[in-house]
Amino acid sequence: MTGALTGIALAFFLSLSSLAVVILRVSPLTAPEFALPFFFLSVFIAVTSLIALILSIIRSITILKPWTGSEDAHPALKTKKIVGLSLRQGVFFAVATCLVLFLWVLHIMNWWIVILIYAVFVLVEMALNR
Repeated sequence: MTGALTGIALAFFLSLSSLAVVILRVSPLTAPEFALPFFFLSVFIAVTSLIALILSIIRSITILKPWTGSEDAHPALKTKKIVGLSLRQGVFFAVATCLVLFLWVLHIMNWWIVILIYAVFVLVEMALNR
């Protein structure tokens, strides 16, 4: 599991650095034809990897902690499920965040639209989790 978390952490730091370059060097609002796709891509990857890291660490502490005394301390099936579930939820959260940012750029975002977008993705995740 540490290999997967290392890869996710590396993706987070690389996407965060690319987001800083896009914001500081190429302003997304002054050169939208080049900067906006890269801005949204780097936001998507940064949010996905951050949420996946946080959820994987929380789940590994809460789920895998009771089995630390035996030889089978980290069952491979449980760690694959933890990382896969965390990545899927990170992707859902990142898509919702990018959609909210896109609506904000178009100046058509309200607080209730944001709540509805996140509620839709939470309900989709609940349906997939069953």
